[in-house]
Amino acid sequence: MDLSLSIVSFPLDEQTADDMEQLLGDLPAEHRTVLHPSLWRTADSRGFAVIAYTEREELIGFAAAADLVGLHHYEWSLFVHPDYRRLSLGTALADGVSHALAQRQAESELVAFVDEVDIAAFMESIGYRPDFNEILLSAEPLPDDSLPEDLAVVPYAGQAVQLAELLTAAFDDSVLPIMEHNMIDPEREIWLLQKGQQLIGTATLVTEEKSLWVTAFAIHPEQQGQGYGKQFLKWSRNLAFQRRLKRVLLDVETNNQALHVYEGSGFRQVQTISYWKRGTL
Repeated sequence: MDLSLSIVSFPLDEQTADDMEQLLGDLPAEHRTVLHPSLWRTADSRGFAVIAYTEREELIGFAAAADLVGLHHYEWSLFVHPDYRRLSLGTALADGVSHALAQRQAESELVAFVDEVDIAAFMESIGYRPDFNEILLSAEPLPDDSLPEDLAVVPYAGQAVQLAELLTAAFDDSVLPIMEHNMIDPEREIWLLQKGQQLIGTATLVTEEKSLWVTAFAIHPEQQGQGYGKQFLKWSRNLAFQRRLKRVLLDVETNNQALHVYEGSGFRQVQTISYWKRGTL
């Protein structure tokens, strides 16, 4: 069988994006996430796709890579039609990604897959090693929007210094470039949890495919253990209800000590996503 592989940058043309959507068919939304479908058509997105067509112009596989925070750090995954997975097409697509990353002078890469045994064997066969796992959690939108009288959630309005201090205390200063990206990306909403006039928490929300994603979620370490995180997550679920979204999603590393907070806030584990890395590009 004659195949043609090509590399196309985001945003994709409508025909290519439609072909990719059709190839995925009824693949569950949580499996689609690692392929970044929300970025395929977005005008200011940074990324590319490696696409494989037959001589009959039938799309049978593709890889999609995204520079999520604009710092030349790419995250990618791939999908091949089940009927063609014995043709080493996955290896060819991965080679195409490597070529495109080198062209773009990428500084790092991560490969993301829903954690499955056959994926692990494939990734090891092309020279990648496990890096870490994340658990995808989901919760239903919540109609109740009540918060304690001393708490309020407000949109970010230029409190950059206070926000940086909170995020650095909750994580470390490596999170600051992500914060700066969230500030300028129009698709990302930064919300602040305040107790009186004191900033005690933050979350960045992103809407993708009728789901509300909670990212960059943090409660100041000095305020943890008092239920503020649960109240903030409850508010997020109500926001999804108001916007008529289907669910609220977040992911957390498997060794994160806050996992019980999420589960205690009505989130359930959906699946594990494995991340893979190699030493050099």
